[in-house]
Amino acid sequence: MMTKYLSVLLLLVGGLMFSCQSKQGANATGAAETPAPQAGTSQALAFQPQSVVRRQENCPGDSCATVDLQYLVARGGPTPLRDSLNQYVQDFLLRLQLTNNPDADLSPQENAAEAVATVFLQEQAAFRKEFPDAGARAGWYLKVAMEPVHQTPALVSLQLQSEGYSGGAHGYAVTTLQSFDSTGHALRLHELAPDTVQLRKLVEQEFRNVRQLGAESFEQQGFYTQNGHLPFPQNAALTPKGLLLYYNAYEVNAYAFGPTQLLLPYAQINQLLAPRFRPQP
Repeated sequence: MMTKYLSVLLLLVGGLMFSCQSKQGANATGAAETPAPQAGTSQALAFQPQSVVRRQENCPGDSCATVDLQYLVARGGPTPLRDSLNQYVQDFLLRLQLTNNPDADLSPQENAAEAVATVFLQEQAAFRKEFPDAGARAGWYLKVAMEPVHQTPALVSLQLQSEGYSGGAHGYAVTTLQSFDSTGHALRLHELAPDTVQLRKLVEQEFRNVRQLGAESFEQQGFYTQNGHLPFPQNAALTPKGLLLYYNAYEVNAYAFGPTQLLLPYAQINQLLAPRFRPQP
């Protein structure tokens, strides 16, 4: 199960970033603001919620597979940004198939959410046929939720959450954070905050505070390290309150350690950010 979960994490996060980069295209996040329309656009960027909810038929009780995909469609705003956001969401949905099939077809679909839901229910039906005595534990599920967590004329940040169960000791839950600049370019952490040396110090300090760790090295406390340092998380985005960073389970420690969310407020990181992403007075 650990191998399967790690595959899910790497494929959903790492693969999604690679795909996006190649195309160039009341919580810690706070409420998102709506940016003013940019030159050449008739309407400000906005997000329209969409959903695909499906349930397997002809199955006993709670062993039925269920799918609940709540996703976003960008409308208005600059065309390159809008297209990049919509492509990112579609890629995210399609890559959910890799959980159960590393060789899944990721080619563009007219409706990625519908395609993913159909494949997921078909896979569970095939599983029940092969293992008819699996019982209630055969009740697979797949859930997705998305929200825009920050919008300014210079930047848009999304949070995408997926969770599911398709056999094994436990299910999985993955949080994805991604910021985009006004051209639709998916921003990496070093593009948001170029001074990664100082940023790493703040991240390690906040990680120790949040997880209430002792003074011993991260390695001595059982964490995965890179050259003696805690690696940056695979997910980070700017929000109205600051830089949000998220370590998914397995990313720096065993599954039982769970995920870790960090928030570095603008008062701490403002001078580390690229000038165009600093809050405007």
